Amino acid sequence: MKVSEKKNQMKKISKKEFKKALQDKHVLKGKSLELLARLNDANACGATAKEISNIFGYSDFPPVNSIIGKLGKRIEKSINPKIDTGNWNTIAEGKQTERGFVWVLRKELRNALLELGMFNKEDSKVFPEEVSQDMRFAEGSIKKITVNAYERNQTARKLCIRYQGTNCKVCNFDFAKTYGTIGKGFIHVHHIYDLSKAPKNYQVDPTKDLVPVCPNCHAMLHSERPAISVEKLKKLIKSVCL
Repeated sequence: MKVSEKKNQMKKISKKEFKKALQDKHVLKGKSLELLARLNDANACGATAKEISNIFGYSDFPPVNSIIGKLGKRIEKSINPKIDTGNWNTIAEGKQTERGFVWVLRKELRNALLELGMFNKEDSKVFPEEVSQDMRFAEGSIKKITVNAYERNQTARKLCIRYQGTNCKVCNFDFAKTYGTIGKGFIHVHHIYDLSKAPKNYQVDPTKDLVPVCPNCHAMLHSERPAISVEKLKKLIKSVCL
C-alpha cells in the first residue's frame, strides 16, 4: 500500500475506532496523554510545532515529533496492524493561520477522549476559592486558599486527576460517595514542590508534583509557608484522632 493511500485511510478513522485504540493499554504511554491534553487545552485545540515544543520545555522540535510519531503508530497498530505511517495526520490536522502552521487535534479523537472521560468538565474546574499568590486582600477580608499557577493550570489538573483519581491524598475523602452526582469529579489539586527551591527551568510533572486534596486539607496544607507536606498533615490528623 502506498503512503498516500495509508494517509487517506487514517483520515477516515472514526470516533469509535479511536475509543477502541485509546482503551488499549499499549497506546497511551509516556508523555502521549500529556501531549493530547495540551492540544485539547490549546486555543481551538491547535498549536504550532514551536508552541508544543515550548510547552514541553524542549529547545527544538525533534523530541516532540518523536512523541507524536510513536503515538500515531501505536494508535494505527491498534486499529489496523497493516497501517503504519506514524505521522501527524493520525492525531491532528494541519492548517495555515496568522500565527503560522497550526496542528489541530482531530475532532474524532477529541470526542473519543471526552466520551471516555479522559478529558471532561469535572477535571477542568477551577474553583472560586483557588486564587493566585499575588492577589492581595484588605485587612479583615475573608481568608481564602492561596494556590500557585500550577494548581490552577487546567492541563496539569486533568493529568493529575487522570493518574491519581479524585480521592483526597491526605484524608481519603471522596466527594462522590458523600454528595452523589454533584460531587463527582470535585477535588482540589495541590502542588507539593517548594517553588523557592525550584531550578530556573523547572517543569511541573502533574503525575509526581501534584496531588488531589479536598478543600479542607488544601487549606491546612497552605496554612504555613512553605506549605505543610502531605505526609506531615496525615500524621497530624492521625495524632488528633487518637
